Amino acid sequence: MTGPASVTVALLISLVVAGCASSGNESIADATGATVSSQLVKGRTHQTEVRRLYGDPMKTSFASNGNESWEYEFSRMHSKPTNFIPYVNLVHSGAEGDKKSLVVFFDKQKIVQDYTMSTSKVEESRGLITR
Repeated sequence: MTGPASVTVALLISLVVAGCASSGNESIADATGATVSSQLVKGRTHQTEVRRLYGDPMKTSFASNGNESWEYEFSRMHSKPTNFIPYVNLVHSGAEGDKKSLVVFFDKQKIVQDYTMSTSKVEESRGLITR
């Protein structure tokens, strides 16, 4: 393929690639409740094993009783089609996608006591008309 056709294909590919973004901890990108429950055993899994599986948490919290929680997040966003329409993108543009969150709760001995895995839809709007 040469000439105008190859330029058109290259342009379309660059638009698709430019319209995607991800952020956060890649180790939970493909995680599900089932995969997490097979890796974390309440009352048995140690904090060092959680760090080995998922890396460093994005956020660490401490309770007054000495317990600790670690939070992991991952978001995958795709540009809205209106982003690529001249003038329309000034009025309404943005992105939409999915956000995953894993929160692990440890006791004083640094053993997993509980965890929660959730997935939610997220949307970001920009321009003169936003929701």
